[in-house]
Amino acid sequence: MDKPIGYWLKRLDALIDADFSRVLAGSGLTRRHWQVMNSLTAGPCRTDELSAALLPFWGEGAITLDEVLASLRERGWVMAEGAEGGGGGWVLTPLGAEGRAEVAGRVHDTRRRLMDGVTAGQYLETVRVLSRMAANLESASPAA
Repeated sequence: MDKPIGYWLKRLDALIDADFSRVLAGSGLTRRHWQVMNSLTAGPCRTDELSAALLPFWGEGAITLDEVLASLRERGWVMAEGAEGGGGGWVLTPLGAEGRAEVAGRVHDTRRRLMDGVTAGQYLETVRVLSRMAANLESASPAA
């Protein structure tokens, strides 16, 4: 029997988390660390901007953004521009860019496994359909 879309969305997310845990084992990093580092490759980002961009990935009981930033800061991989993450925001340090590049190779392997047997067109269509479904429900939701 086919399972509904909600099942597959949750199952896939859990599998992605598990694969990230496996490939990052021993590094002291999580998928959330990767997402923050990846977000900072485009340039400085304020804490509130990072929080808004990554909010959908943070589940109950997950490591917090503050914990991720503190961990990356302790490694010397990020630093705050201006006053404690305000002002200019957070940036990757040169050491952080090196660490991100090393992690990127492992993340690429996860993405390669994820996309095995899926064409670029299928991926883009899947993202388009999911985006449309989300927009449908967002437009139906009462304003908060």
